[in-house]
Amino acid sequence: MKLGIQAVLLVLAAFIAYLIYDSIQSKIELEKEIAYRTEVLVDHMENIKEAQIAFKKEKGYYARDFRQLIHFLENDSLVIVKAIGEVPDSLLGQEALALEMGIIIRDTSLIPVKDEIFVDEDFDKIIKEMPIIPFSGGKEFDIEAGEVEKGKQKVKVFEVKASFKDIFAGMDVKNEGVDLDEFMILGSMTEPTTNGNWD
Repeated sequence: MKLGIQAVLLVLAAFIAYLIYDSIQSKIELEKEIAYRTEVLVDHMENIKEAQIAFKKEKGYYARDFRQLIHFLENDSLVIVKAIGEVPDSLLGQEALALEMGIIIRDTSLIPVKDEIFVDEDFDKIIKEMPIIPFSGGKEFDIEAGEVEKGKQKVKVFEVKASFKDIFAGMDVKNEGVDLDEFMILGSMTEPTTNGNWD
């Protein structure tokens, strides 16, 4: 009988040890997945930021929706200005004068946006997936643009956001310090910034 009790206790101890190990492993895997999804989201939003900055450089304002932004990326051109010639030492800091004297000239050309942005990546894939929140099952980022007044000046702004509820869809993150009602946000509609709230 004693041997039977010891055998039962041994099996029970092994089972408890397995449950503890499994619980620790599950937590490690969950933390890895949270970190992975966050990293993918940041990369994705950095692409949106790069596209918005290029859009504003050409248009003078930010795209108010993805249709407008994607049309720009696929169909528009960037104005590239190159200086040909060199400013002599005697005219350093006086580029306008060197230009006026014909010592240097400026060459302006148009280059398709797709030849300048995301050139080392899969351009078509980035464009196709740009509005979609990764891991969300097809939900789109919220995007808006406008202007705010800062120091008596009107400043163009934009904001792109995704809720943690969509980012971590299908995951149980209740005990991981993740508030599913919060957002990952790029830019701001109240401050002139192009940074994300993860910086």
